[in-house]
Amino acid sequence: MLVLGIGNPGRRDDGLGAALVERLKKRRLRGVDCDADYQLVIEDALACAEHEVVVFVDAARGLRKPFSFSEVVPAAGLPALSHALQPGAVLGIAAGLYGKTPDGRLLAVRGHRFSIGEGLSPEAEGNLALALAFLVDFLKGVRRCP
Repeated sequence: MLVLGIGNPGRRDDGLGAALVERLKKRRLRGVDCDADYQLVIEDALACAEHEVVVFVDAARGLRKPFSFSEVVPAAGLPALSHALQPGAVLGIAAGLYGKTPDGRLLAVRGHRFSIGEGLSPEAEGNLALALAFLVDFLKGVRRCP
């Protein structure tokens, strides 16, 4: 399993993806690889192709609840190459280039402040804690399934 955090820690709550990945690493869950970056790029497709399950974690604006968890459908065909890709495009590239289609999920965590600066808002910290607990349970459940 692979957990990919997306976002810029220098834009406060935009760094929720990276913050969640750092906290998840400390849990040292067997069979779970973690990585984080400012944005998804074409090179992430190879990492995705090497795993059966990929969870993308990103900050979200406008969610009514602390987080949402949804399926990511691979984009049909290869997208126009870009420096920043959406999760579905990355999975589409993994399928097109490597013939692999992992189970993709998006964990969107509600952010509140996206201004320049470091550190998460208190509200985002609370949402992060709830999202992390959910993700750990999800990952442990996937590990138990054959």
